[in-house]
Amino acid sequence: MMEFERFVWYFFIYSILGYFCEVVYCSLPARRFVNRGFLFGPYVPVYGFGAIAMVVFSETITRNPLAVFLSAMVVTSLIEYFTGTLLEKLFGVKLWDYSHRRCNIAGRVCMLNSTLFGVLAVLVVFFIHPWCATMMEAIPERLRSVGASVMLLVMAIDTTASIFSMASFTDRLGRVARLKTMLDARLELLAQGRHRLVETLDSEMDKLTEQLRRSGKRILDAFPGIFSHELEIQLQSVKQNIEQWRNKRKEKRK
Repeated sequence: MMEFERFVWYFFIYSILGYFCEVVYCSLPARRFVNRGFLFGPYVPVYGFGAIAMVVFSETITRNPLAVFLSAMVVTSLIEYFTGTLLEKLFGVKLWDYSHRRCNIAGRVCMLNSTLFGVLAVLVVFFIHPWCATMMEAIPERLRSVGASVMLLVMAIDTTASIFSMASFTDRLGRVARLKTMLDARLELLAQGRHRLVETLDSEMDKLTEQLRRSGKRILDAFPGIFSHELEIQLQSVKQNIEQWRNKRKEKRK
């Protein structure tokens, strides 16, 4: 079994390698750099946990590549699934969603990713980890111990800062959602009030127009040249209204 310092080093190394795998995997289709990972630093702990789990599994249970591949599919999928569930519970948002992919479970894991994790596990166990183990032997014990402490401190600080950052982000999202709901409700009330106001004004306008027609018919007949700079539009409107009224009466008499 690995001593604690080695565990930390391997965890850190595979978390970094996982980050670069994620970046390449997501950046190539997008044709731009896509910075992946929940933490600020260039590491994805899910890969670290998965790699360590498979290394321990291969050292204590079996060295069969097929068994490692299949076990990795299950173990890494479980880690990804429960990590996604935990983050959703903590922050109320889904950080990744595979619902559009075939053979997915609640959008948190899918067959494609599980298969890729299995392939990566075989590469790590049979090719990458032996090289890392050899390199680890070349590192002085004192440096391994200090390095492990520094890595833990860095990731602890990063994790704390990232949690606060995500919490702040989701809090702002919630505030925006609440503000939008409030704004929509107020706009709806304004729209209803506007509708009622328009109906009231239209009714008043109809009444006033009818009154103008009745009172203006005699005046405009007596003074057809009546004119006012300030009331020109209104006068023309009354004249047209009276003319329309007379035309309707003529049609009814026919």
